[in-house]
Amino acid sequence: MTSRWKPCQFSQVASLTAATLVAILAVGCQSAENSPPAPAPQPASPTAAPGPDAATLGAAALDVSKLLDETRLPDLEGAVRSLRDRMGPKGLLVVFVDTHCPFSATAIREMSSVASVLAKHEVPSVLLNVGEPQATVVRFYAQRQVGIPVIYDTGKAALTAWAVTSTPTPILIDSAGAVAYRGNAVWADVGAAAEKSLKLPAGSLKFTVQGTGFG
Repeated sequence: MTSRWKPCQFSQVASLTAATLVAILAVGCQSAENSPPAPAPQPASPTAAPGPDAATLGAAALDVSKLLDETRLPDLEGAVRSLRDRMGPKGLLVVFVDTHCPFSATAIREMSSVASVLAKHEVPSVLLNVGEPQATVVRFYAQRQVGIPVIYDTGKAALTAWAVTSTPTPILIDSAGAVAYRGNAVWADVGAAAEKSLKLPAGSLKFTVQGTGFG
């Protein structure tokens, strides 16, 4: 069964005490500046429920072609490229993450497996780390083998431009440059959207990992 967790509402956060982390894990991660030590559970947004219909909600407002060209970010080696340059023949999967959210950590850990499945169909993947200092990002990923390119935005410009409000958030772009999926990091839902955009039979893309989500 797929876990249904609350994703991290993005913001810069200070280091967490052990008691705070336990409280967060009990209800799902809802990070916010100056938040109380034990945040109360928040109801899930009706626009964020997983599934192909809800996943693309709001995508029509995005000028994806422009965003692919204008989202130019460095990788861990300092090379700056646009997201369009990272597109494959059949599309691109961009997953917005950060280093402090435990649910982002799950998505980061599972991305190697997800990416290997999509790569067989000429859809590359990239992790886009947001809102944290360069030193933090470089140190975090130096200690992990994530298996796919990592790019980063030390501010929130990419979050704002792509209308992302929580991490982890995967956005699947199809070969025509349109959003095929935007929503929770539930890989079965991402796979269903990818099958549709790639014109594959249902069930063709099989992931060995589940991802995270909430509902």
